[in-house]
Amino acid sequence: MKRGISGVILAGGSSRRLPGADKLSLDVGGAKLIERVRRTLTEFCPEIIVAGDGGVDASLPGARRVPDSRLGGEGPLAGLEAGLRASSNDIVFAAAGDMPFLSPELAAHLCELVEKGNLSAAVPVYEGRAHPLCAAYHREVAEGVSAALDGGTRSMAGFLATLGRVEHVEEKLPLFGDPGRFLMNVNSPEDLERARSLA
Repeated sequence: MKRGISGVILAGGSSRRLPGADKLSLDVGGAKLIERVRRTLTEFCPEIIVAGDGGVDASLPGARRVPDSRLGGEGPLAGLEAGLRASSNDIVFAAAGDMPFLSPELAAHLCELVEKGNLSAAVPVYEGRAHPLCAAYHREVAEGVSAALDGGTRSMAGFLATLGRVEHVEEKLPLFGDPGRFLMNVNSPEDLERARSLA
């Protein structure tokens, strides 16, 4: 699956629950959070794009940084817009930059679903909650993302609800490991402590 996939690391936004820190540059298991995501995406994506200005203290060889073109901090949906528009490939895997245990096997599987099923997106669902910040998209949804943002939508879930041809992956998630681990984000000091203990 290495051919024809772009990996987009969503690196915008502020870290309200980890004040005083560039969250994505925090160390987990000997590597910065954003670097852990980059390494995982490099396993199956020939192109890596960092959308947003988070993790600026981290060295990311082989990654291309693109700015979020929206003013006013409009969240990960604006980062997805920037990443999709910068992508050289039709299949895009988007991941939040604070996911230290991202599963490359799951990510590649989601990309394959989008490619072979002619889908707009493939999104994991765990404990009743969709995870659009760890999902595969077709580049064609960029227009829909822009339209949603122009219309005032900021929620990733709200945007997903407007898409047709979305596959939600739930029952197969345990095949790729512990979903509670590979879908975790580091949003608080407690999350950071847990991530470091797991690493």
